[in-house]
Amino acid sequence: MINVHFECEILRASRNRLLRLIETSNNELLFKIPAGFNNNIIWQIGHCITSQQRHMYMRSGLPMYISKEFMESFKIGSSPRSWEIIPDVNEVKHLLIDTVSHLESDLESRLFVNYEPFELPIGFQVKNHVEALQAANYHEAEHSGQILTYLKLLVKE
Repeated sequence: MINVHFECEILRASRNRLLRLIETSNNELLFKIPAGFNNNIIWQIGHCITSQQRHMYMRSGLPMYISKEFMESFKIGSSPRSWEIIPDVNEVKHLLIDTVSHLESDLESRLFVNYEPFELPIGFQVKNHVEALQAANYHEAEHSGQILTYLKLLVKE
């Protein structure tokens, strides 16, 4: 049986690590796109938040805790090169932790009832909100690795 509380602990730990990274990096580093890539560190982090919200809430027919504008800035296929408005780092920091707190509360309240399944690019079908949470943790680990790659490349520049 899946321990949803443990999955939330993993998500919170991952988000706290990303929050520390934001707080210890300057904006130039967060917003610079490494040579050969399409996105920057802040996009990677905002994308994690957006994906978790879309996969948990939108597919459950529930309102997300992010704005439509935030979602558009960080959804798959978007890029900082197309941003009309530069995202607010403080909003990203707030949403990193706030969305996990809402998720924990909503899971305790048994808010998630319906779910629209979808297939991940790696070939797995996500059939419910618990699987969506597990997929979010996997997805955030992938993007955390990308962020660490970006940091190494940007520090060398």
